[in-house]
Amino acid sequence: DDDDDDDENTSQQPLKGLRIVLNTGHGAGGFFYDVLKDLGADVSASLGVEPDSDFPLGIPNPEYAPMMKATTKACQEANAHIGIMLDTDADRCGFIVPRHIREDTGVVVHSDFEPLNRNRLIALLGVVFARSSPKCTIVTDSVTSEGLETFLQDHLGLTHVRYLKGYANVIEKAHELSERKENRQNAEVAIETSGHCAMKENGYLDDGTYTAVKVIGMLARQPRQSSLLDLIAPMKEMPIVKEFRFAVKDGSLETTRDLFDFTALEMEYLSHKENNDWSVDQENLEGIRIRTGSDGGFLMLRKSLHDPILSLQVEGSSVEHVRETVVKPLLHLFQSEERIGNALDLTALMEY
Repeated sequence: DDDDDDDENTSQQPLKGLRIVLNTGHGAGGFFYDVLKDLGADVSASLGVEPDSDFPLGIPNPEYAPMMKATTKACQEANAHIGIMLDTDADRCGFIVPRHIREDTGVVVHSDFEPLNRNRLIALLGVVFARSSPKCTIVTDSVTSEGLETFLQDHLGLTHVRYLKGYANVIEKAHELSERKENRQNAEVAIETSGHCAMKENGYLDDGTYTAVKVIGMLARQPRQSSLLDLIAPMKEMPIVKEFRFAVKDGSLETTRDLFDFTALEMEYLSHKENNDWSVDQENLEGIRIRTGSDGGFLMLRKSLHDPILSLQVEGSSVEHVRETVVKPLLHLFQSEERIGNALDLTALMEY
């Protein structure tokens, strides 16, 4: 009968009724357009789904501001439920989702689109796996936020292992945790803030389209007027997220290593001084990570593996807070130590 036909159509096209903007940037992920279409999604507003090695929209990168801007615009114009962005080889992804969903004269309107990437994406995957695999482990890279760890562990009851930068590192760590004989952990997800993600159920294959399937699956099960952002609302987010990159003037990797070691020791010494809210994260495994108060702000200094650069990742509650708790103390330290001040290009810090 008609009801049976409807059930059959729904099972064959579970994404029917969803408007999805897929932006592959003319990379290798165009095949996903056909996958989504065959599953019933309206993908007619998608961008860059035909492979083109000239990359007329720019190199595909889900963290690339122009790619996010173009995807956001397409989502707004199509009243889309979600935008999906893939990198060149489709092993990394990011999303654009509406903050607000309302009904207007019988039409559901999606508005105020925002990125769902980095800590937000990890948090959402935490929600997914907290439901399907309670108490499992999520392995991330080293620059994830304080708020994410609290959300994963205290709110969702998961274990968060903050490891090293590099998707190969987080995948290897997840493998090791899941396969070791003693103190074995069920590491369901290995993910970098960049969007590289591998899941145990998919053989730890680094696959952006598989990540997208998990996110879309969660979206399809959401109430009609509920945003995916509602699922991660309890996670505290810092308004200021900033990376400073300091070039080592002589271009030497050896100098970079020596300079980092010396700078990290000086920063740790500074954290022990009176009238200082700095607290070194003793569990951190890469570089030096320091909490800058009790509000979730932190700084993390690490050396690049391949370039003569020191990277400073900072999160804070305001520009002024970052200036007072990070920029001013570090500038004073770096400029008072000739070995540091003469070796690093501190322009980015001085201009902040």
